[in-house]
Amino acid sequence: MAEEGIDTTENARELAIQRLKMKQDFKGMAAGGAFAILVTIVIWALSGAGYFWPVWVILGVAVGVVATGWKVYGPSNRISEGDVQREMLKR
Repeated sequence: MAEEGIDTTENARELAIQRLKMKQDFKGMAAGGAFAILVTIVIWALSGAGYFWPVWVILGVAVGVVATGWKVYGPSNRISEGDVQREMLKR
């Protein structure tokens, strides 16, 4: 039986489905964030401009998108069976 936390070929399909769902969620979040930024800039422009307060919305959206993007597209912290075998050979 494989140890928990180590990726094996048995759970590769489930992991691939999970990654695809996360990528879809990221694209939706990025599109929703872009729409929110656009709406706030339009409201700012129609209200007479002045202090550019939409920067706070932009920063908030950027933090969320970057954090989610890192989780989806950043380096994986999963341990594969190949990683285990390589470490065992280092003895």
